[in-house]
Amino acid sequence: MRLRTALLAAITLLVAAIVGATVFAVVTVIGRAERRDLEAELVRSNRVFDELLAHRASMLRSDCRIVANEPRLRATLATLDITRETVVGVVGELRTALGRDLFLLTDGRGTLTADSLDPEAHGFDLSARPAIAEAIKSSEGAAVWVTNDRPHQVAACRVDFGARTVGIVVIGEAFDDDAAVAVHRQTGSTLVVATDGKRVAGSPLANGRPVPDDVRAIVGAPAGFVHEHDVSGQRYAVIGGPVPGYTGKRIVTYAMMRSLDEALAPARQLTRSVLLIAMVVLFAGLIVALLLARRLSKPVDELVQFTRKVAAGTLDARAKPSGAREIKALASAMNVMVEELDKSRAQLAAKERLEREMEIAMRIQTSMLPQSFDVNGLDIAAVMLPATEVGGDYSDVLPVNGGCWIGIGDVAGHGLTAGLEMLMVQSIIAALVRENSAAAPREHLRVLNHVVYENIRHRLGQDEHITLTLLHVSAGKVTFAGAHETILIARAAGGACEEIATPGTWIGGTRDIGRVTVDTTLELEIGDLMVLYSDGITEAMNERGEMFGIDRLCREVEARRTEPVEAIRDGIIAVVKAWQFKHQDDISLLVIRRDQTS
Repeated sequence: MRLRTALLAAITLLVAAIVGATVFAVVTVIGRAERRDLEAELVRSNRVFDELLAHRASMLRSDCRIVANEPRLRATLATLDITRETVVGVVGELRTALGRDLFLLTDGRGTLTADSLDPEAHGFDLSARPAIAEAIKSSEGAAVWVTNDRPHQVAACRVDFGARTVGIVVIGEAFDDDAAVAVHRQTGSTLVVATDGKRVAGSPLANGRPVPDDVRAIVGAPAGFVHEHDVSGQRYAVIGGPVPGYTGKRIVTYAMMRSLDEALAPARQLTRSVLLIAMVVLFAGLIVALLLARRLSKPVDELVQFTRKVAAGTLDARAKPSGAREIKALASAMNVMVEELDKSRAQLAAKERLEREMEIAMRIQTSMLPQSFDVNGLDIAAVMLPATEVGGDYSDVLPVNGGCWIGIGDVAGHGLTAGLEMLMVQSIIAALVRENSAAAPREHLRVLNHVVYENIRHRLGQDEHITLTLLHVSAGKVTFAGAHETILIARAAGGACEEIATPGTWIGGTRDIGRVTVDTTLELEIGDLMVLYSDGITEAMNERGEMFGIDRLCREVEARRTEPVEAIRDGIIAVVKAWQFKHQDDISLLVIRRDQTS
């Protein structure tokens, strides 16, 4: 066998063996790893779903207790000669105020008095229904009901008038498509809820198509185990089981799903890339074999000398094409490579310059934040920690005669664009407050939204929104408007943290928000503590994917309520940093206490 043929055959076989082993490793190892990761994400999504159900149950219990203590409702139930139309009217008003899907009222024995969904319904004995029976015995209860084939999470509370039980109030929230989509946004997994194997709520599949109506095969597997199913032409990994809290005769189940096809797509793409690289390597091996066989050492030596110059940093050197055509092509390709390398070095320098400019932008942004808080009657401490060089959180304190204005908000996403939008909001609010410090917060937000909507949607061409609450504080009275995170109040007198909701809507989502933006007030007594924050705190996750959550934040505030505001701020930030596995979102925190001088 000729040397040229032997070298060519040996190199070809060696490259083919290496490529085959690599392809096998990619398909096997990466495919298995992707499946393991997908199952882990699915299990985490299942845990998050359980936590969301528990959170929604907690909110229902809280609303139920509030309604059960509502003076008008208690008086209505305690009045013997009250008309049924009055009771139905009160029930309708309370359901509208709460915004819940289900609102029932029974007498003290569990007999239906009024149903917000069916004003004509009354007189039915509901004392044996889960939650109602528990509320009759122990003042409150919780369960899952099926109403019109749709599961509802419900909470029931006993209504007492003096020493006498006058009724039971039941509120509930349905499992519908909106709830499923909300779970999908937080977990990335498709959620389907079924009654007797028929879908009653669900988020879209990975390809955007809806989940089929008949889902018995999907939700019928043993609970807690990951299994696979074909759904609408795609392979999905599925985990689920019975909906927690349901004890009735119907079969109420749920399933969390993730697309196996999407999860394995990177491995398949990598396999194709490896095969392409293998072809290139095989072709290069053939060229090398031919060059060695023809003993074209001189052109090769010249190329070696050229590569040494390039390795030494002489990027203006160029190889002189000589010898056989293949060697000339290789020399030309190497010249192109050096040119690209030279360009890459210039791009790297430009990247370093951009990073320096981003650092300058971060300093500009942080310099726009308040450096001190000289507000009569208030002790204030604040911090903002961006997740990238430029953050999207907004916080500001603007002193005015008789008090101050406080803003807290979060631009969707983070990075340079979010930072620019944050600076835009800060500038506009500062201008509005200085122009008219006596205006209501809702009026400032209405003007702000109009300007931000025009700038973000039309000038920047972005499709983003901003959560924002604007507060005016004067002599212990806090007036606020806008939708952001819950306001926490820790009273100097003690007790659990109060969670004050912020009704309203986002900034920049629609052109006019005047009809849905309202002013709300609360009172701060001497020594009371008010805590404002962004979701970078409550949604901070540890290595197990668990969020820090509002409950942990409340416990930290309660435990530190007597400390100076700076110590409270630093303590909370230290706990959040120790909790989170990775700093993925901007963090903002304001701690405000009404002092003796207010």
